[in-house]
Amino acid sequence: MPIPSLRRALGRALAALLLTVAVAGSIAAGARADERILNFAATVEVAADGTLTVTEVIRVRAEGRQIRRGIFRDIPLVFETATGRRATAGFELLEVLRDGRVEPHAENRGGDGVRIYIGQEDVFLDPGEYTYTIKYETTRQIRFFDDHDEVYWNVTGNEWAFAIDRAVARVVLPEGVEALEWTAFTGPYGATGTDYSARVEDGGGSVLFATTRPLRPQEGLSVAVSMPKGAVELPGDLEKLGYFYLDYRAELIVGLGLLLVLPYYLFTWWTVGRDPPRGVVFPRFAAPDGISPALAYYVHMRGFADGGWKALSAACLSLAVKGHLRLDDLAGDLKLVAARDRPAAAPLPKGEAAVRKWLDGRGGEAAISKANGSAVVTLGSAFRKAIETENRGRYYKGNLAYLIPGIGLSIATIVLLLAFGNLREDDIGMLVVLTIGSVFVALASTQFAKLIRQGAGLVPAILAGIMTMVFVTVGAGMALVALLAADLSFPIFAIALLIGANALFYFLIGAPTALGRTVMDEIDGLKMYLSVAEKDRMNMAGAPQMSPSHFETLLPYAVALGVEKPWSQAFQSWLLTAAGAAAAASYAPAWYSGRAFDARDLSSSLGRTVGAMSGTFTSSLPAPKSSSSGFSGGGGFSGGGGGGGGGGGW
Repeated sequence: MPIPSLRRALGRALAALLLTVAVAGSIAAGARADERILNFAATVEVAADGTLTVTEVIRVRAEGRQIRRGIFRDIPLVFETATGRRATAGFELLEVLRDGRVEPHAENRGGDGVRIYIGQEDVFLDPGEYTYTIKYETTRQIRFFDDHDEVYWNVTGNEWAFAIDRAVARVVLPEGVEALEWTAFTGPYGATGTDYSARVEDGGGSVLFATTRPLRPQEGLSVAVSMPKGAVELPGDLEKLGYFYLDYRAELIVGLGLLLVLPYYLFTWWTVGRDPPRGVVFPRFAAPDGISPALAYYVHMRGFADGGWKALSAACLSLAVKGHLRLDDLAGDLKLVAARDRPAAAPLPKGEAAVRKWLDGRGGEAAISKANGSAVVTLGSAFRKAIETENRGRYYKGNLAYLIPGIGLSIATIVLLLAFGNLREDDIGMLVVLTIGSVFVALASTQFAKLIRQGAGLVPAILAGIMTMVFVTVGAGMALVALLAADLSFPIFAIALLIGANALFYFLIGAPTALGRTVMDEIDGLKMYLSVAEKDRMNMAGAPQMSPSHFETLLPYAVALGVEKPWSQAFQSWLLTAAGAAAAASYAPAWYSGRAFDARDLSSSLGRTVGAMSGTFTSSLPAPKSSSSGFSGGGGFSGGGGGGGGGGGW
């Protein structure tokens, strides 16, 4: 080969070699620049009382990617006992160093363990290698078996975000104790890899473990060392009591809450919340003495269930029947027109007097319309205030003040549970679901009971029953799903029960007074009379003769009690029989002027009239497990044992 050709060939070969070396060097440099744990060395010292003193020395390479301020270390503290019970290990952080110097750190405890942030929020590390030392004590980590005691320790944890080039663990037994057996596991959680070496040191008093290959992210090293039975002291009675509190503190807190709240509510309901026994109800042909139509509604409904607008409609109708005002054009906007000459009669009931005063203040005429919404709000407020001021606590006592201790104790229980109950994060979500479910059930059940107690009609009762079943099914279903998802967590269920009890007793704690029970029975008797058909009314002993005057006098009460339709039908039947179709068709009350009234179909016409009246008021308002062993047959694996966790950079 000619010399020039040989030179060119050698030149190309040399260039290729240099390029290869450069690329390889670049790749190697990139690999070296990966953030990783270069060495993880742990010393686990076992004391005679079972306390473990753990010193972790972690050397890392930081490149400013994940490790910017420092590292964090997660250490699980919750484990499962032989009975499947969640238990909590003790933990005390003793020392945190970086390169041999004390390093600022933050210790955040969660439901299942502790996270240690090492470094400062506003201090960033230069790229390089750093050595972190974490020293802590932990208790309840020794496993006691019939024939031996055991240290089963997850050295590195299986949740590190970085690869670990080498992991080393030294288990130091109590003085004078020699190891019986030892083993280790490597790999991801659940693996039983054997990529480790082990040797006994100090005459059997310690065992040194080391990995024989690098560990990838989410891989770890777990070790187990057995000791003679009795090498470690069993917990004493005082320690067991402390452990019992740690394990059952959530149950103790909510149990105490239940023991205080539920008996309190039951005792309070028994003493002040029980309704007086219902008397014998028989038909009454007149309203109870001193009870106006609006007050009849207020007593019968135990308050203003709909904001008082139906009671206000009954009051306006009562004023009209008495000759104090006229109702105009109910098919459009309702117009109240005051009579020019006030009838000479007894003083008006408080609610009706408030309506007349409001009307007189507007020149004796006012439209109940959207445009006049603010005035309607003023009327409603004055009307309710007039009735409640005179009658609050006279016929019915809400007893809401008795709820304050129960609600206060419930809130205190929830606060203590959140602060000291060691709840898991998902328990809080389950608490929300269970709470909603329990409130659904309580509200639906009490509303259904309220309708039944008030003697609602068949159709409303059926609809209420269907809705109750829907709400109960939804609420119970939500509660069941939450309980199953939360592994039947008693504390969460108990809190939901507390909240449900408060919602339930909100409705149950109120009760009629003795006078209120008597008046309620009389109102029920009047409602019974107003609800029967004309032919049945005629068979009632002592029933008064039907007449337009008798019908109109009791009509406001029928409206207040929701039985205006059967009362109107009874009057219409009498009118057709007594006066004939022609005379009946000419009937027109003097207190009403409008196009919505049709005497030929009195019950339907009156129903539309009353419905329009109440609806007009409303529409006019403005918009408003630890039993496993680490040895053969015991189910040991990488990630098993105490300790563990993982970490990362921040």
